Order: sequence, then structure tokens, then C-alpha cells
Amino acid sequence: MAERPICPLCEGTGEPHFIAGEHRMFRCTACRSAFVYPQPSEEYLERFYAAFHNSGDDGWYNDIEGRMQADFPAKLRMFRQHLPTRQPRVLDVGCGKGWFVRACLDAGCDAEGIDLSSSGVEHATNNAGVTAHLGTLQEHAESLGVFDGASFWATIEHVPDPVATLSSIANVLRPGGVLALTTGIADDRIDRWLPGATQWYDPPQHLFVLSARGIRAAAERAGLEVIDLVPCFERTRGRLFIRQARGFAAAALLRAVTTATGITSGRFAFTRYPLGNEMFVVCRKPT
Repeated sequence: MAERPICPLCEGTGEPHFIAGEHRMFRCTACRSAFVYPQPSEEYLERFYAAFHNSGDDGWYNDIEGRMQADFPAKLRMFRQHLPTRQPRVLDVGCGKGWFVRACLDAGCDAEGIDLSSSGVEHATNNAGVTAHLGTLQEHAESLGVFDGASFWATIEHVPDPVATLSSIANVLRPGGVLALTTGIADDRIDRWLPGATQWYDPPQHLFVLSARGIRAAAERAGLEVIDLVPCFERTRGRLFIRQARGFAAAALLRAVTTATGITSGRFAFTRYPLGNEMFVVCRKPT
């Protein structure tokens, strides 16, 4: 009988989903999130992200950086709606080059960042002109103090233990503080039509593809409560309409083709399509 690992998000049972190269992904039968098992080693991930963040022509992060920065004003507006004060103290976890911290400072927040990337922290300090800490939340928790809010943009899918990471963020939030995060969503309409084929299924870059149920379960285990969840984020209503229409049409067409030709998951090599939605989630630390 094939091994059925435990889901790290909700502790449900994982069932085999697909194999992409040397990596195996499982789908949780309870929360319908997907996760890589077994997890790559820490050394493997360090080598992978050294290439991922390379600022040269072979670095992949440069391809998505512009899109992320363009989304920051909309994300900041949505984030501030839930912050408990008008002049909040904010920590951007996984701050990268520091541009969201810069946006927060320009909007009147007291903001700083933290990241594992030495090149990112150096850029944040020298180019964005913000305070950024190199290392983990566990290493800096005592010196950081407490925050009214934390942001965690498109990062939770990369970490080996999302529950532990959310717990670390919860520990630096004051009671009533909020965490805003974005990540790709599993088990929505597009994913159900094209299971395991959206852009988010990309191991080892993405170790998890979380469903709405999965992020709620992980947040609860970390001592947080999900108070808002937008299953498809876009910076404007026009872009949202285009994204949803394009995703619906492309997923329907691909599903029709695979059904008509008899192509089913597992019979052909793993294929990933440039489709998929990003959810925007806000969690609160209980008072």
C-alpha cells in the first residue's frame, strides 16, 4: 500500500496527487490542500533559492518582482482596513527588497521588514531606505517587540512548515493585531477542473498549495482566526473580471480537450499552465 502522509496543515490524510521530476505532491483528503512529501532538505532549498534570487539573467525572481510591486498599493489599502490603529507598527515578513515596507512608511505606518535573503536585506537597506533584519523571526523575536500588523505576501507556499511560521508571526503580534497574506489557492473552480495543473503546483518552489479550508486550519492551529478571505485577488475590478473570465474560458477549454482525448492525470508528464487564482487572507490574533 502506498504511503499516505499526514497533512501538515490540518493533520488530515494525504493521497498521491502527481510527480513532478523528483518531487511528489499529495492532496489532503480533508482540507484539499496539496503538499510536497517528502520535503526537500534544507541544503537543497538553500541551493534552489540561491539561484531563484540571482539578480543576473538566470534569476527567476526578477520575472515576478514587477507584478508584486504593482500590487502593493491595493494590498496596502485592503490591509489597512483591518489594522487596529491609524498609525500601526507593521512588520513585513519575507520583505525581499523592501518595497512594501517603503510603501507602508510612505503611507504613515511605522514599518520594518525581515528576510532570510542577505541580498534582499542589503537592497532594502541601501536602495529602499528601510529597516530590514536578516534572519528568522525566532532569532529576532525578543528584539523586534510587538506589532499591530504583519504582512506575508506570496511566501507561505514556500516555507516547509506553514503552521510553525504562522505561530512565529502570531507571537510578534499584539492581541487584536492582524496578519495579511496572499498565496495561490487550491480546490477552487479552476483547480477542480484542472487538478494539479495551475501555476501554483510548482515544486520545489512551492511546497504547498493551500485551499481556503487549509489556511483556516493552519491559522487556527497557530493561534490565529481568519476574519476575511478573498478567493481571487486583483488590484482593480477590471483586472479581476479579465482574470476570472480568462481563467474560466481557458480551464473549460482545457478540460474539454482532455475529456475528449481521454488524457487523464497520471498518464502523461506533469504539465503546468499559467492559470490559477491568488487568495487574500486576513487573520487576527484573539484578544
